[in-house]
Amino acid sequence: MKVTIIGSGTMVPSIERNSSGVLIENEGIRSMVDFGYGTMHHLLKLGLTYHDVDRIYFTHNHPDHMCDLVPFLFASRYQSDPREKNLEIIAGPGFRQYFETLMKAYKLWLIPTTYKVQILEQDEETKNFDGLAVTSKKMKHIELSRGYRFQSDNGTSLAVSGDTEYCEEMIDLGKETDLMILECSTPDNMKLPGHLTPIECGKLAQKTGCRKLCLTHFYPVCDLKDVRAKCSTEYNGELFLAEDLMEFNI
Repeated sequence: MKVTIIGSGTMVPSIERNSSGVLIENEGIRSMVDFGYGTMHHLLKLGLTYHDVDRIYFTHNHPDHMCDLVPFLFASRYQSDPREKNLEIIAGPGFRQYFETLMKAYKLWLIPTTYKVQILEQDEETKNFDGLAVTSKKMKHIELSRGYRFQSDNGTSLAVSGDTEYCEEMIDLGKETDLMILECSTPDNMKLPGHLTPIECGKLAQKTGCRKLCLTHFYPVCDLKDVRAKCSTEYNGELFLAEDLMEFNI
């Protein structure tokens, strides 16, 4: 399983960081977890276009986690080179209604004509997708929020939180994973409701026993040296601070 951080920032514009997105490549299938602004541009840097994404998992529907879905669907209608492969979108209950409202807002401009979009609402359960067992659990952010665990047939595992407070559900998803990706929005002295801080990330990760921890979703106020130091007081595994296009092979 190959994992690439497509976006490590937030809704605050940054030259160095796009907003949220993670690319998972496993057994020839390319899946995205979230699709924030700048995703399509970074995919191009990897030689990938709107033809190459097979599936999108959304942790929730805040704009910094999904706003590039609109240009993705629009580009897929390009008459000279339309997308032909069907697209699956997986998200928590309520996403289908949100998606239908989004499509109506843009009238005919996003509706596929050469392929189909299938919306699959996944609650707190495990489903299999092309060699990946995908478990989702509700996170503490908004009603739609879901975190995911991806377990490949060969036993490698990845957990992705999306936005969340500290919660037992994320500990369950991250248990003994090869890589856990946690949001870490602000320093501990500037905590935002619905988000994690460095010390909270360290405590959560230590309880999971994950082999590698990658922190992401950094607001500009984050001093990354301080983030690393604070998280390391609680977590003694291998720690990474996400950068756009950072890669992991697990």
